[in-house]
Amino acid sequence: MEIKARDLIAAGWREDARMGMVLKRARELEATGLDRAGVLAALEADFPKLALRAELRSTPAGCSEAIAAETPAEIASVAASRARMLELLHVPVIKRGALMPDTCPAGAGIATIPVGGAIEVENALLPGAHSADICCSMFASFFADNRPVGELMDHLWASTHFGAGGRPRGKQFYSTLLEEPVWDNPFLAGLQGRAREFLGTQGDGNHFAYVGRIEFTPDQHRAIARAGDTDLAAAIERREGGFHVLVTHHGSRALGANVYKHGMIEARAWMRQNATSIPEAAAWLPADSREGRDYWAALQFVARWTRVNHALIHDEFLHRVGLRPLAQLGNEHNFVWQRGDAFYHGKGATPAWRDAKGRPLLGLIPLNMAREILIVLGGDNDEFLSFCPHGAGRNLSRKAMLAPYRDAEGDIDPARVKQVLAETTGGLDIRWFNGAPDLSETPLGYKDASKVKEQIERFQLASVVGEIHPLGCIMAGQAAEPPWLQKKREKRAAHKAARREWTTENEE
Repeated sequence: MEIKARDLIAAGWREDARMGMVLKRARELEATGLDRAGVLAALEADFPKLALRAELRSTPAGCSEAIAAETPAEIASVAASRARMLELLHVPVIKRGALMPDTCPAGAGIATIPVGGAIEVENALLPGAHSADICCSMFASFFADNRPVGELMDHLWASTHFGAGGRPRGKQFYSTLLEEPVWDNPFLAGLQGRAREFLGTQGDGNHFAYVGRIEFTPDQHRAIARAGDTDLAAAIERREGGFHVLVTHHGSRALGANVYKHGMIEARAWMRQNATSIPEAAAWLPADSREGRDYWAALQFVARWTRVNHALIHDEFLHRVGLRPLAQLGNEHNFVWQRGDAFYHGKGATPAWRDAKGRPLLGLIPLNMAREILIVLGGDNDEFLSFCPHGAGRNLSRKAMLAPYRDAEGDIDPARVKQVLAETTGGLDIRWFNGAPDLSETPLGYKDASKVKEQIERFQLASVVGEIHPLGCIMAGQAAEPPWLQKKREKRAAHKAARREWTTENEE
């Protein structure tokens, strides 16, 4: 007797969008002469029976907090982060979570992981828990040079590219990475052109290119040598008088944004078939599913692309100054890492653990454009999932932070901007690629750097083994207002003027 849909349901297959495909395959197997038991056994290999639909837990998984809030703004920021994290920790695949000293809300959506949030996950990849800026990361090149800071900054300006879009044709960078046989991966399909176009670019927001100076103490040198970073340890031993350092911060640009977008689409589709009441921000793909394996492979390529992107900008800069790097190091945030059977997701949190040989990872933690960048050795503190902060974080959103500096028309007085920059970045060579400063990216926009630094040590997240002191920094800054937005503003202003005129006439 021909197998019916009800027979498959009775045998344990779910009545969902796959049922048509499952039934078609069952009929094909029947046509080969297999008996009913053989058909069902073969069908299980092609279309595994799905577990019961996943649901939110009634109580959240545990969450540790490596942060001490003191001021009203800090307390409010941490409370908002905690609320979002507690929503996320009801998701059944999450085993536990942690909040870092840089924590702040990354959005108001239910279960949106906050900046400075980390989670340990069982057999699942959550695109929302690493965000669209996949593998945003830090990268440093140490070099021996004593030329004027302004000259170095001129070369850096000519080497990098900030703002919307990629590099124009004729000025694009190239890497053999673009020829890797990855473009048949469904999460990378059609993105080879974007990967090429955006090489050598840094984007906007809090991304930066920073030139600083460092001198290591004998104790710091010994700590780095013990950690196994032979290149940096050897460079310190050879070089007296310290180094200049180029540090860049950026993510995976349009490549990563598109991988994230496709990942969220697939994760939400999987949720619709296999879960109930899971917030969209917490949608996941099983790591051992075909989609999960493809997504994991795409993430690894995005990580390689981002590392190469850093290296190309550094190579261009060092070529212009006629030098080679004496040592290089980098670390990632906004990513997923596998340790044993668990998948660790960090949004604005960076690994601070030990490698397979028990050596602590060496990483970089920026604080703001006018403060030192910390070189740290990971504390591998399991209480906080062995993460540390990726930077200083914010107590206020960009909009809220800028509000006191705007006039009645919503504009910021250029004289006030100049005054603020002089007060917060005086003596440094600060440049804005788009021409206009962005006050939300000055030190005023971030948490107290000294407090963040103190909390890294207080909670034993990492140990500081060097400080790169600032000389100059390039950021995107405010882009020129696009014509469509300018017209919209002018139209709104004209409408307000007309209403005021109508009101005045009628009052008279």
